[in-house]
Amino acid sequence: MRGLSFRLYRAELVYPAGQEVHTAASGRIQALDELFLDIVDAATGIVGQGEVRTNIEFITGTPGAEVAPGVIGLLERCQPIHSIEDFVAYFAEHRHTAPRISQALVENALCDFEARRQGVSLCTYLGGLWRDGVSCNQCVFWGSDEDMRRNLALYWKAGFRKIKLRVAVGSVAEDESRLAWIRKCYGDDIELSIDANGGWNVEVALAALDRLRHYGISYVEQPTCAGKWEWLERVALESGVPVMIDEGLQTTDDVERLCALNGLVSAHLKIAKAGGVASLVAIGRALDQHNVNYVVGQMNEGGLATAIATHAAMALHPLFGELYGAMGIVNDSTLGVTYDRGKVIVLDGPGVGVHANHTKSQPVWSSRPI
Repeated sequence: MRGLSFRLYRAELVYPAGQEVHTAASGRIQALDELFLDIVDAATGIVGQGEVRTNIEFITGTPGAEVAPGVIGLLERCQPIHSIEDFVAYFAEHRHTAPRISQALVENALCDFEARRQGVSLCTYLGGLWRDGVSCNQCVFWGSDEDMRRNLALYWKAGFRKIKLRVAVGSVAEDESRLAWIRKCYGDDIELSIDANGGWNVEVALAALDRLRHYGISYVEQPTCAGKWEWLERVALESGVPVMIDEGLQTTDDVERLCALNGLVSAHLKIAKAGGVASLVAIGRALDQHNVNYVVGQMNEGGLATAIATHAAMALHPLFGELYGAMGIVNDSTLGVTYDRGKVIVLDGPGVGVHANHTKSQPVWSSRPI
């Protein structure tokens, strides 16, 4: 049969012991629950692919178990499909019936498909230019001091000089001790930032930053809980530390409020929150118009998702990328994403330039081509 078909897969990806995700918002994450979508055109042989991580309810508000049904329901509403043009139109009409993270998976695969159909890289399709690497930071998650020191040595060897430390899991004294150790061992050769993942209220945030800012903090990310804009703005005005929003930047209203702050707060953009790679790029361009600085980041997730986010960064002008998500995963089925000289490097197109082969994935659902 000729026509478009859809195939959904899932996989659990893991990091080595000592590198697991652990933040004030997520708790300790044993594995990354990844969902993959293939859009297959039997007539041309083109396959567009997308990937999202599903166990990120702490940032999207959508339980992981609802992501795949959201994708399936959306794809079933986009029927009957006789061409890619049909699908593009149906997706635009029905996408808002699904959670934003489900939309993101479909949009990612669709953009990869369209870029491959046009024979260009994904970043070119999105209006940018492919380049040899995007400068990015690395993150030290909560864990033992031994893990912190070992991971920092690994990141230093790979050329990372921008380091973000997760805080607000333990006490402020513990956070201060870690910052002091990093400064003692690495001096000013590391640009340090911290991420509280919404773990403080406004008074605790101000008191904590009064102690921690003396260690040369370039910015604090999401110091207070999402939705408390007045807290975030107060920290930005009173703490003496630049503030970045992440979990609190979800809706169109949030983007508009951020733009109205005239650059007081910078932003961390992620595909899962935006609703897809093209949607993220559109938000980035809106922030450019209002002189709001931003980072293009991702969740900790596999190589395909990392490559998609990297192409988004190439299509925009972020301060840098937070694109370390695939580094160190021991069972990823996507090859072609590498890290060197503090950069993430992806292959040149067509499309996203890499391919998830699903050898380590399990089928979830598939459609029948029309």
